Amino acid sequence: MDYDTDPKPCYLHGSRIGLVLLHGFTSTPQSVAYVGRRIHAATGATVSVPLLAGHGETPEALAQTGYHDWLGSAQEALNRVRAECDVVVIAGLSLGGMIALNLAIRFPEVVDRVISINGSTGIYRPDQAQGLFASDESGFHCGIGSDIKHPTRRETCYDRIPLANMRERFVLTCATGIMLPDLKQPILVFQSREDHVVAPENGSRIVRDVGSSNVRLHWLDQSYHVATLDNDRDQIVMQCSDFITQ
Repeated sequence: MDYDTDPKPCYLHGSRIGLVLLHGFTSTPQSVAYVGRRIHAATGATVSVPLLAGHGETPEALAQTGYHDWLGSAQEALNRVRAECDVVVIAGLSLGGMIALNLAIRFPEVVDRVISINGSTGIYRPDQAQGLFASDESGFHCGIGSDIKHPTRRETCYDRIPLANMRERFVLTCATGIMLPDLKQPILVFQSREDHVVAPENGSRIVRDVGSSNVRLHWLDQSYHVATLDNDRDQIVMQCSDFITQ
């Protein structure tokens, strides 16, 4: 099966090591399915790739949700894996990476290790922040998906984003960035050097501000934002597989 085109969530039963792998904002499990399935094949770990609330449907469906709903979807997947596994790792791309950081900080008794792939922590360009002040509460912003260097791979995602959801994301990312010193678990950070969605400075901020004494930073030289679909994705699989089984 071509997992690069499958937008459905999946749950792969395996060992007592568990991985929750979260997709990004306006995206679907399609964007991380390859990495999740390859990690499962390499390590035998139990892998959950859930669908966040409001995603995989329409932009209008997303508009009916907010950050509490996105966190709730991730927490439900996390609790399922925790019930079946002795060691639990939470990982994610972009918004998913930021949610992974957030839940690791707030539920250290549930999360043993953390992986962020181009995760956002509240460092935005001025134009990104200005867009939050648009007066049309029911309006939409242009989509931000498929920032991929690979010439043929594409991300399954929305082409429009409700402005209200942009504001929800802003609150969640900024709050999570402030909480980074409370993250104490071992953490692996991937950051693309060229990212047109999340400023690369976010990766450096995570490494600088977390309270963990076990921090790894891996720069991605051949990928843009959606690194899990891009040229460096096998590097991500290899590094993650080593990290979750160490």
